[in-house]
Amino acid sequence: MVGLGAAALLLSVGCRKGDVGAPCNHGQVEPPESKLVTFPALACNDLLCVYADEDEASAEPCSDNLDCDVTGEGKFECVKADAGSSTGVCKLRVDYVLERSMCSKKCSSDADCRDGGPTQQVVVDDTTCQRGFKCARIQTLGKFCCEKLCVCEDDLGVTADIDTKCSAGTQEGCCDGESPSPACGRP
Repeated sequence: MVGLGAAALLLSVGCRKGDVGAPCNHGQVEPPESKLVTFPALACNDLLCVYADEDEASAEPCSDNLDCDVTGEGKFECVKADAGSSTGVCKLRVDYVLERSMCSKKCSSDADCRDGGPTQQVVVDDTTCQRGFKCARIQTLGKFCCEKLCVCEDDLGVTADIDTKCSAGTQEGCCDGESPSPACGRP
């Protein structure tokens, strides 16, 4: 009986639980314009924090939050330069970005973004992601340009164009210049 208990203890200690989908933040005060990958994100096992929603704020001037948040999702707010201003600019709400920012990891297929049984937990139990995670390319600039990451499908927009260009080695900003991303030219 002792041997069985010891084996169960070793099994539970030896299995690293994943944190894909756990909340994280990007360590900045201003919300991004749209998608953002932060590395290193110390709260995440793989040090990756992803905000994948690609919706951008309206470029039109606003007088109140209703002018910016037409869907009622609470994504955008009207920010005025000072209290006396009658108009402002639409920006992502910091709270919304924090709600939708999640730990991620590099992947090569959708299977890498799903649990593989009791000993291979990838996704955190209490994630706010409803539709699951997909392995997708979302960055077209920076360190993770053309890299495949686990991204919540709730936030994932159309990435086929990025994927095609990265696979072909033609994604502008990633695959050109003196030091192209190592992910260029990979399917």
